Amino acid sequence: MGTDVELAVLFSDVVGSTRIYEALGDQRAREVIAICLDLMQGATEAHKGTVIKTIGDEVMATFPTADDAMNAAAQIQRSISTHS
Repeated sequence: MGTDVELAVLFSDVVGSTRIYEALGDQRAREVIAICLDLMQGATEAHKGTVIKTIGDEVMATFPTADDAMNAAAQIQRSISTHS
């Protein structure tokens, strides 16, 4: 039998990405979304997380603890909102 493992799962998504595409056009919107995904991945890795998959403008990641996931989510919010 397998061993039970506890972990936290975090889903992060770029809210309003459809409006970003409408406002900026496909090329620039893809660049902006790519920056957001890079920031999400960086925050995940900085807090002991593992990116499981990305789909479009979403990231699914796992963390060893809920605190790590929460800290990554907070960093994602800060880094995206303050990024130029």
